[in-house]
Amino acid sequence: MARILVVDDEPDVRELFNITLRMAGHVTETARDGVEAVDKLAEQLPDLILLDLMMPRLDGFGLLAHIRKEMDSKPIRVLIATAKVLEEADREKLSSWPVVGVLNKGELDIGRMVGIVSAALTKNPFKNGTAERPKVEEGKGAEKASATEAEPSAKGEAKPTSDASAKQAARAVEEKPVSQTE
Repeated sequence: MARILVVDDEPDVRELFNITLRMAGHVTETARDGVEAVDKLAEQLPDLILLDLMMPRLDGFGLLAHIRKEMDSKPIRVLIATAKVLEEADREKLSSWPVVGVLNKGELDIGRMVGIVSAALTKNPFKNGTAERPKVEEGKGAEKASATEAEPSAKGEAKPTSDASAKQAARAVEEKPVSQTE
């Protein structure tokens, strides 16, 4: 059971994701836009954020920028859920932490969505692939524990580890958005 924050401005979409994810055994919370999501993230971090890109006040790209700037040491996974046709510049913005995959709402199937969410929950939630953020004890240096990344599947499901592979994975997501479970 995972705690999932659904961020979408469309009430029907929020409710569909909410019901589906609860039926799959997850605990859900919702936010109508990025501003509301920022407030909820300040209270408690979810295991996964299911994020729409096109919203009023603070869109998905703005929320991602906030997370990358203000929460870069926190364990956060974001699964993009959008109907937007992603341009090359969009794909580049989505090709790195904390984004672990993209769902195309226009081709969404409930069974696949649950599978994609489950796969996203297995991705490393830390920036730079570390299992834990550096711990600094008084009089001692920082120690890093490295994470074990999931092995890539035939569909390229492992999180990209370099800029080149991130861009390649983002292109694959655009070409096969529903079957992509990254």
